[in-house]
Amino acid sequence: MPIFTVSVRPFSSDLSGQQQPVDIPTDTFGTDEMKSEKISESEKGPSYVSQSAIALRYRVMPPPCIRNPYLGDASEIDADPFGNRRSKYPVFNPAISGNDGLSRYRTDFHEIEQIGSGNFSRVFKVFKRIDGCMYAVKHSTKQLHQDTDRRKALMEVQALAALGPHENVVGYYSSWFENEHLYIQMELCDHSLSNKKYSKLFSEVEVLEAMYQVAKALQFIHQRGVGHLDVKPDNIYVKNGVYKLGDFGCATLLDKSQPIEEGDARYMPQEILNENYDHLDKVDIFSLGAAIYELIRGSSLPESGPHFLNIREGKLPLLPGHSLQFQNLLKVLTSSLLPC
Repeated sequence: MPIFTVSVRPFSSDLSGQQQPVDIPTDTFGTDEMKSEKISESEKGPSYVSQSAIALRYRVMPPPCIRNPYLGDASEIDADPFGNRRSKYPVFNPAISGNDGLSRYRTDFHEIEQIGSGNFSRVFKVFKRIDGCMYAVKHSTKQLHQDTDRRKALMEVQALAALGPHENVVGYYSSWFENEHLYIQMELCDHSLSNKKYSKLFSEVEVLEAMYQVAKALQFIHQRGVGHLDVKPDNIYVKNGVYKLGDFGCATLLDKSQPIEEGDARYMPQEILNENYDHLDKVDIFSLGAAIYELIRGSSLPESGPHFLNIREGKLPLLPGHSLQFQNLLKVLTSSLLPC
């Protein structure tokens, strides 16, 4: 298969905002990537099911409709019109591949490079073949065999879909299950603040701008009854100078009607560590203050010890070279919760 070079312009710009062409080696439709693995007769056990049979099964019986708990009117309507059919298939079994038996990820996208990873997922920079644009695709690192694992993974997707677009929230486009992995197609950003924090110290003006824009994102999601619960520099992204809140893997409802799984303990207030979930919106405010404090001091927050406790009481040391107004603002943010 010959290799071609495609020049594309979307999502590629320098700091001045000028569009720059990007050369991407493509393989047309990735024929080699999508070749089915051949299985010998000796490898076919008594329980062997061919890929074509699996694809046919999911053309006939698609996965069940899933109720989105983040939609405000979800309790007032029948969110699953096919509930009577689901009773025959109580376990949610996502398709191993697309309806034609091919990988949707390999068919729709050309993988450029890995740009991020976590405990449960990896993120890749990809080129979408059909529209010529760059995206980020996040997919789970382990197969989600259990129904409970799949529904837990879907919480991030459902939160993003229910929230809708906002300038300061990383954009969500699509999601699907493939080979029992969850794939999420999202907006591609330039970098997260975690990639910058050790290269140079942030100025007071820079962190105030980041704080303001992330605060707008938090106001947006809180007004819709959603808490993030994992605000930290790693989850604050930058695209063309705009700060965006991303990674909603710990998102939950503020009314505590959904399971609560807090994020990184370094950015969590003492109340959450004591399993007091009465003020989930203020948890995000504390986390934002802790994240900004980390950026301005230029080093990671402690995981334990006296300084760890002092931060949770708003007892921050003086920051030389920064205004008292700014330092007082940090103290307010990190002592925003009510006493236990």
